Amino acid sequence: MNTVEPPKGPRDRLAVIGVARENALPDAIRHTQRVAWLRRMTFWSAGAIVGLVLIGMAIQGLRFLPVDLRFARIGLKGTRITIESPKLVGYRKDGRPYELSARVGVQDMAAPDIFELEDMQVRMDGGDKVVTLTSAKGVYNSKRDHADLAGGVRIRDDKQFDLALQSAEMDFKTSVLSSKEPSTLKMDNGEVVANSVEFSQNERRATFTGDVRSVLYGEDGAAAKDAPQEGK
Repeated sequence: MNTVEPPKGPRDRLAVIGVARENALPDAIRHTQRVAWLRRMTFWSAGAIVGLVLIGMAIQGLRFLPVDLRFARIGLKGTRITIESPKLVGYRKDGRPYELSARVGVQDMAAPDIFELEDMQVRMDGGDKVVTLTSAKGVYNSKRDHADLAGGVRIRDDKQFDLALQSAEMDFKTSVLSSKEPSTLKMDNGEVVANSVEFSQNERRATFTGDVRSVLYGEDGAAAKDAPQEGK
């Protein structure tokens, strides 16, 4: 014998819908929590990947820096490394050291031997004295031990001479500085002005060419001679 259930009324149908909604609510909450967790994991994973890439780039950049380079801080932008207060020690042919420092330096990983320097200073051992070379701007080649200097250049010691130039080239291996622009050499007993100069620290020699003029001072500090002169 079949039992026939009476048709359900509106209230019965609403009750069934309410029960279904109550059963689905925990599932919806769990789904929302899973979506939020996946979003957080995606965010942190992306951050970790970016961090690893940046660390890899920094390590790659440091690989190009000279072993004996000291610095205060470095920054990386693309392939260019900015170095604050770089300091590097090099050696000349005779084995004597020179210490190169600057306010800031920039190195491109595409040309790791080249440093663009600002407020550059070089201290060179001259045996019985220290010779100091300064330049507003310089491009230093660590492989060739060579620098192109600009923006005002001075090489001097505290006792005998002070040579000022507009720009110059410095070969640290041979300790020879040269310039094809006007230069002025000041000494205790006078000064020399010329259109170009070559200065050898090892030989303690300065060779001037092009409209050379010298002024020598007497014991009282007055000019004793002022005449054109070619030579050293």
